Order: sequence, then C-alpha cells, then structure tokens
Amino acid sequence: MQVYHLNKIIFFALFSFCIWQPAYSQIDRNQLTLADSLFKSNRLLEAEKIYLPIVETQRSENETIRLKLAYIAKAKNDWLQELYYLSSLQAEQDRPAIAKRLQEIGDRQGLSGFQINLMDQFLWIYFTYFPYLMGFLFALAFYVVGILSFKKVKKMKIKAYSLYYLGFYLLFLAWFANFPALLQYGIITKEKAYLRDFASSAAPVKQMLKKGNRIIHWQKKDIWVNCYFEGELGYVKADDYLPIN
Repeated sequence: MQVYHLNKIIFFALFSFCIWQPAYSQIDRNQLTLADSLFKSNRLLEAEKIYLPIVETQRSENETIRLKLAYIAKAKNDWLQELYYLSSLQAEQDRPAIAKRLQEIGDRQGLSGFQINLMDQFLWIYFTYFPYLMGFLFALAFYVVGILSFKKVKKMKIKAYSLYYLGFYLLFLAWFANFPALLQYGIITKEKAYLRDFASSAAPVKQMLKKGNRIIHWQKKDIWVNCYFEGELGYVKADDYLPIN
C-alpha cells in the first residue's frame, strides 16, 4: 500500500512538473516580448527590470538580451556593467566589434586588460572558423584511427610511437575544442584590490588593481583566487572581482 501511495505521489509530481514547465516558459516569453517592446520604445530602465530576471532562463535569447543590457548600461553611463556584459559575450564568441568597444571603454577609464592583441585576433579566427577547423581535425583523427584499425584487423604490426602520437593528438583536440573555457575572465569590482604574492593578507603586494581591470582566474583557495594580470601570477580576494564566464 505504501508503495502504491509513493508511486502516486511521484506520478502527480512529474505530471505537475510537465504542466508547469511550459507555463513558466510561456510567462518568460511573454515578459521577453514586453521587454523588447519597451526597449524599442526607448523605455530602457523598464525593459532592464524585465531583462535581468530572465537573462539566464531564456538560453536561446541569452546573447541578444546581454547585448541589450550592455546598450542600456551604456545609456546609463554605467561603464562597469557594460564591461561585464560585453566581456561575457567576448568570452563565448569573440568578435572585432565587441573587442573594439571594450578597448574603447578600457582606454577611456585607464584600464588594463582590454587592449586588442594577438590573442584576440586568434580568437576571432577560432570562433569564425571553429566548425570547419574541428571538422578537419576530427576527419584527420578518424583517418588515423581507421588506418590503425585496418592494421589491427589485418594483424599488421602497429608501432608504439603511432599510438603515442595519436594519444597526444587526441589530447590536443580536446584542448583545442575547450580552449575558450580555459580563459576564465573576471572584472575587478572594488575601487582598490591587490594582486598578492600568495594567498594571505600578509603577502607582499605585486600589483594594485583598480575597478574595471580584467583578470584571468583559476582555482579558488579559501577566500583567495589564483589569477593572472599583466604578465604576473598572484592571488586576489574572491570578493574583489566578478566572474564573467
């Protein structure tokens, strides 16, 4: 009897979930339509209030919403928020127009980390031709695997270094496919922050960071985060910056 009641509860829970999920989606869609209408009418602050809660729920419209939020931030002269939204877009899909706008804001505010460099140019090529590059690299991998498989079936000798090369190539392929995710950016949000030699308030200060500076961060250690800024590795407090991606 208990099993019967439990199954009944699970059934109704799943049934309710299936009903309410499209309903919530429809509510978000209606809100998004309203926000877009307000945005086109230049009622930016009203549109912003609607965009902010749904920016993460509407995955298909996420990029468009962030672009509009960046535009609203620019209209409000909130350069830090504009940096945040544009940088989050750049981290996912770097484009010359976004990079140039970021550099413009960085130059105006006297910030470091937004100058266009070789990495940006590499990322432009990477994102533009990513499907073709990955298709070519995968085709090459399948070709090599096919040859090795053929040799295996024919009981031909496979040299050990061939397997090593294939292993290294597959590792490179995994690294290349996930390369942008390795660059975890963050923006300093405090008026003053410190890049320290090690994870301690007593550690020597390597550089003083100002509000808006962009860092590359990695693993967290207590309240400290290992990061890179202008050629130096160090630690900043996790509360001093806002992760972008």
